[in-house]
Amino acid sequence: MASKFTFADAKKQIKQLEAELKQKTEELKQKAGDVILDTSDNVFTNEELKKIKYLEAWAVIGPIVGILIGLIF
Repeated sequence: MASKFTFADAKKQIKQLEAELKQKTEELKQKAGDVILDTSDNVFTNEELKKIKYLEAWAVIGPIVGILIGLIF
């Protein structure tokens, strides 16, 4: 006869799944960061510096554009 699936079992499984999700999220964040900038050597090339300047500019311009579009529509 099979054992019953209890609330405690569900709680354990949820904790395990949350831990796996957290680990995979961290891995994906690292991969996403490496796509934009190669951080393995701790040296930024001229091309990477241009990307950094673009991202800094977009961090300021993006929300402003979003607010303006929101006000228009």
